[in-house]
Amino acid sequence: MIKLNISCREATQITLQAEDRRMPLAERLSLRLHRQVCSNCRRFARQVRLMRLASARWRQQPGE
Repeated sequence: MIKLNISCREATQITLQAEDRRMPLAERLSLRLHRQVCSNCRRFARQVRLMRLASARWRQQPGE
């Protein structure tokens, strides 16, 4: 069942957990709906994505 009204705290938790597990469809939809109306959670998701990409690039750098 899709929870239509998740809090920012729940959205943050789901965003961070999504890196470690596959999210069920209902959870993805709830998060998407929340991000449509919450600019802070959209910004947080972009920041998490940026940190993930930066970390991956850093790990690919040859050792000095």
